[in-house]
Parts: sequence; structure tokens; C-alpha cells
Amino acid sequence: MKSVVTYNPDSVLSVFDNWDRLVSDVFGRDEQYPSSAGTRGYPTVDIREDKERYLLEAELPGFAEKDVDIKVNDRVLTISSSKDEEKKDGRDGVWLIRERGIRTFRRSFSMPRDVDLETIKATFKDGLLTVSLPKRAEAREKSIGITRE
Repeated sequence: MKSVVTYNPDSVLSVFDNWDRLVSDVFGRDEQYPSSAGTRGYPTVDIREDKERYLLEAELPGFAEKDVDIKVNDRVLTISSSKDEEKKDGRDGVWLIRERGIRTFRRSFSMPRDVDLETIKATFKDGLLTVSLPKRAEAREKSIGITRE
């Protein structure tokens, strides 16, 4: 059973995803770099569960921890960023293609009821965001001993 599910309150954005796919097909743009990537799985995320917690890992190459926001609201965990890259070179000319300018994403996940919202922690190292979602003590699996009468 899937405990943590992707949450997308902006169902209207899926219309734009279909438009992006159509434009990509017509103009041969690579699907690997969609323009509204936030609703199509960027950043890539892995979620696993063990006895004591859920662990979410998101690949965020080129981002720093100061660029990323994590919020919890009504059992929904949202990871987002809006990073504007400034023009750092002093070169003259007009950009013909500029894919690195603005990088924005937003991913949301509905959390299971057994997550302890007060003890969620996040770490960031080498472009990998790791969010630890500990389970409440009373929700963890326990072994019950059986005695013979």
C-alpha cells in the first residue's frame, strides 16, 4: 500500500503539461527539459519507509539549501524553489537560447497520519535534499510476546 502520495492541488497546471507535450512534439523539444516541470516530476524524488520513519530524497543539482523552501500544512509537505540566475558575464549580445535563467519547481506530498509533524528534519548535501519524516512512537511496529498458560 502506498503511504505517501504525490499531492497536486493545482489540477489546472495539467492542462499546461499537455500543451507543453504538444509543443515538444511539434518543435522536437526534448521532454527531458519541460517548461512546466513542477507538475511533471521535477525534481526527481525517492521515498522509502522503514520501521521508524519515512525518508524522502530529492535531487536538486545546482541548488543550495538557501534556494529551497520546505513547508508543512495540513499534512501536506511542499518542497519548492524559485531561483533567478543573474547574468554574471559581461558579454554583449542577445541570448538566442537561455534555459538556465529561472528555475522554479514545486512538489507536494500528502503525508500519512503516523508522521510526527514536530520532528521532521531536512538536510542538504551535494545537490541531494533528504527529508526525514519520523513516525510517532505509538504508530511504530511493536512485537508482542506470547506466554504459555
